[in-house]
Amino acid sequence: MSRKSVVTVIITAILGVVIGVGGTIGVQSFLLPKPATTTQIVTQDGPVVEIAEFTVNLQGGSFLKTQIAVEGTDKKSDVEIKAKIDFIKDRINTMLSSKSLADMQPQNRDKLKKELIAQLNEVTGNKVQDVLFLTFIYQ
Repeated sequence: MSRKSVVTVIITAILGVVIGVGGTIGVQSFLLPKPATTTQIVTQDGPVVEIAEFTVNLQGGSFLKTQIAVEGTDKKSDVEIKAKIDFIKDRINTMLSSKSLADMQPQNRDKLKKELIAQLNEVTGNKVQDVLFLTFIYQ
């Protein structure tokens, strides 16, 4: 092989790599849809108050064991939440024991949280922002 053909092969190979890499970057940048980016900013405005661990019989013979904490709506809400702790425990026990095993499934967990928040806000005068399940075991 002559020197001229070796140089031609090397230049062709380098040119092929440059075109291939450039083409790939161009297709990814301009032709393929960009993945949707969602930014969720979690703010924690109020204090987190640990309520208790609950073990309840569910409708249909199953049981749930969970540890619950609540997030207050403002910096002073923990005082009002702690003042009503016995009423909060009673409301949680009553609500959870009225649920079935199907209500405990992961796809229903947000609905359960919203119901608990509504129930606890009745007791605390709208001082509960979120319910946190620290443990969640059901059978």
